[in-house]
Amino acid sequence: MDRTVEPRVLALGWLARRPLCQAELRKRLAARGVDRDSVERTVADLVAERLLDDEALALDYIVLRSGRLRLGKQRLVRDLERRGVDRDVALRAYGRAIEDGDVDPDELLREAVASRLRRERKLTPAAQRRVYNALLRAGFSAEGLYAELKRQSAALESAEHQDDDESP
Repeated sequence: MDRTVEPRVLALGWLARRPLCQAELRKRLAARGVDRDSVERTVADLVAERLLDDEALALDYIVLRSGRLRLGKQRLVRDLERRGVDRDVALRAYGRAIEDGDVDPDELLREAVASRLRRERKLTPAAQRRVYNALLRAGFSAEGLYAELKRQSAALESAEHQDDDESP
């Protein structure tokens, strides 16, 4: 097989199975022993043909992972950076997801806090710390997380006190 065709065939096969960013494709081609010039040419051709698009990949990743896994901005951007997507591209994609209405960070935070609080048997300070730390690792900002956790905890405590007052 002609060496100029082989990297393209490999790349198209991989892209047919799973979306890849430019860095991932470069790494896979290099691991197969494709010379650097051929790797760069293949990546450039696929980008020009819009078959390889880091921003589209980042946008899809953000929309899917934020909703399904309830991940915050910091975690999503960090995960994309680990995959090899440029930080600016990831941040731009996050902003676009918000603009398009695909991601609502405030609603996402509310849902994530509520979901984590439901898992706790009692609303103790230790439980609140567990929820806070878990959602901090999930990529939510410390300030927003603290405020939302405080708001929902107060609402839950108020509801518990009402239940206690109504019991005979």
